[in-house]
Amino acid sequence: MKPLVPFLRRRRDTPKSAAQQRAGSSEDLSSLDPDFEPDRKPIERKVLRGVLGWMRPYRNAYILTTVVGTMVNLLEMITPRYMQQLVDTDIPGKHPNIFTSFIINMISRVNVGAAGTLAHLGRRELAYWNITSTIGAWALTMTVALLLQRFGIYYTTLIGQKVILTLRRAVFAHLQELSMSFYDKTRFGRILTRGTSDIDSMSNFIVWGINTAFSNLTMMLIAATIIMLMDWRIGLAVLWLGPVLYLMNNFYRRKVGVAWRMTREGYTRVSTNLAENISGMRVVTAFNRQNQNLDVFNDLQTTNTANNMRAAYINGIYQPLLGVVGFLGKVIILLFGAWLVFHTADGPANQRFKVGELVALYVYWDWFMGPVINFGNFYNDTMMAMACAERVQNLLAEKPQVTDVPDALVLPEIRGAVRFEHVTFGYDPAKPVLHDVHFDAQAGQTIALVGQTGCGKSTVISLICRFYQPQQGRILIDGYDLRKIQGESLHRQTGIVSQNNFLFTGTVMENIRYTRPDATDQQVYDAARQLDCYDILSRLKDGFQTDVGERGGALSLGQRQLVCFCRAFLANPRILILDEATSAIDTQTELLIQNALERLVENRTTFIVAHRLSTIIGAHQVLVLDQGRIVEHGNHQSLLERNGQYARLYYEFTHGHDIKPHLAP
Repeated sequence: MKPLVPFLRRRRDTPKSAAQQRAGSSEDLSSLDPDFEPDRKPIERKVLRGVLGWMRPYRNAYILTTVVGTMVNLLEMITPRYMQQLVDTDIPGKHPNIFTSFIINMISRVNVGAAGTLAHLGRRELAYWNITSTIGAWALTMTVALLLQRFGIYYTTLIGQKVILTLRRAVFAHLQELSMSFYDKTRFGRILTRGTSDIDSMSNFIVWGINTAFSNLTMMLIAATIIMLMDWRIGLAVLWLGPVLYLMNNFYRRKVGVAWRMTREGYTRVSTNLAENISGMRVVTAFNRQNQNLDVFNDLQTTNTANNMRAAYINGIYQPLLGVVGFLGKVIILLFGAWLVFHTADGPANQRFKVGELVALYVYWDWFMGPVINFGNFYNDTMMAMACAERVQNLLAEKPQVTDVPDALVLPEIRGAVRFEHVTFGYDPAKPVLHDVHFDAQAGQTIALVGQTGCGKSTVISLICRFYQPQQGRILIDGYDLRKIQGESLHRQTGIVSQNNFLFTGTVMENIRYTRPDATDQQVYDAARQLDCYDILSRLKDGFQTDVGERGGALSLGQRQLVCFCRAFLANPRILILDEATSAIDTQTELLIQNALERLVENRTTFIVAHRLSTIIGAHQVLVLDQGRIVEHGNHQSLLERNGQYARLYYEFTHGHDIKPHLAP
């Protein structure tokens, strides 16, 4: 154990990271890290109640397996009595034991002569009969115990895994319901840890926790009771160690609870950092950040290792102390028991302390200490499980900021008229990014949003999709207030293609069909033909059955964007949103699909956010945003004639380029 202490001391003396030095304390880190969790928050009873709540639907099954486990323990705890009988009765062979007597009695009902012969066996022969019958009864007892144990292991694992499955489903379903604001503030690695390793770390407790706790407690009480009943003198000599164990356990519980929570938090930070680096590997490589990122990861991993070693250090003190207490009890039983054997040998037969009793008491002390040691290991698992359960419960307690009101209306089939009425919005309400935005988009119009980066274009799009709710003002679609309709009925009639052209693992066909799982292959082909990209997708390695790889990595950037176009158009939305949708398509490909885009936006309200003027100059309306405000409003030609901010942007973008305008009719 000695090498661990200097290591831990060095970790405590290690200089703080730059973030910690700027913040000054762990409490201040919450201002730098929005999903920071304090290291030393104690485990609360409500966490345990929450875990038991997950298990409650299977309470009858847990009761059954607990009863079966108790029966197994009771059968196994007969073992010392068999040993006592072998030593005190069977091996001496002075008279038949209870099992031999039972056999003689059963034989006498069939053959009296044979029974008489058995009743008058010699001492050695009788000893063999006694030993054989006792071992036979012992084997029968253990066979029943093993069969019950097999059933208990299978059924306990089955119901525990059902709880884990239900919990995973609940976490995933809850993640689907949370608002975009949650994903804005929470790191991907932290979310991933909640749904995977945190639940995995609870599995041991959920599967075996109740059975282990009840069985071990029952075993301890039965063993203590048997020791007192067999010889109260031995019982008083060793059971005073019980309060010592209780005090040790209380001290250990307080220390290890904090240690395991710090360990889980450290693991989450390592996982989060690893996930971010893998996701951004292209950026890491492009900017040659491998060494710097490795330093950050190593620092996190070193802290995580120190946290694990701290927990191991505490456990490494507690477990040997349990062994010392157990050994001390054995010494007391052997010394005091041997003294009783010697000093009662010449006394009355009913007051003699026999060697078999000493052996049985020695084994029962092991039965008493075994659960205590098991509780130490079990408490480690419990503390880790509770630390993880607290984090999962915090996730499940997250409330979506955008929800349907109780009497929300189902949005009927819409024409697509969109109206912003003096909308003000900020991701942080204290820092608005949109100020008093007001405009009308008639059904079937194409609306272009232009402006410098960060002016609020994508925020307008997010509000139309009801990813967020405005702090002030209203957003109406066909006269329906978005706050008062069911979000699902809105999303069924909107489609979006963003600059983040995300594809799911699967084939091109499966990704296009994502918005309409019931669409036929022919409908998918027709959508691709309408976009004039059927030939491009057909020339892929396996055509429409080409595997796109993780996040579409097997396709080029332009190919991924075309798949996203097809996916959106197959859904046939009434409101179509193109958020930098052509940013990943080269000029030749853009010209190829330009006519198709113009056909598909007909009789469909379309909002376009783009950096290419060729995609917006044909819009019915152009909204020019600057610092969250609409500063100009009109079509392309009228805004050029106004010679304002849009005109300046236009001439900046077209300087040196020949762009043919496509004005809205």
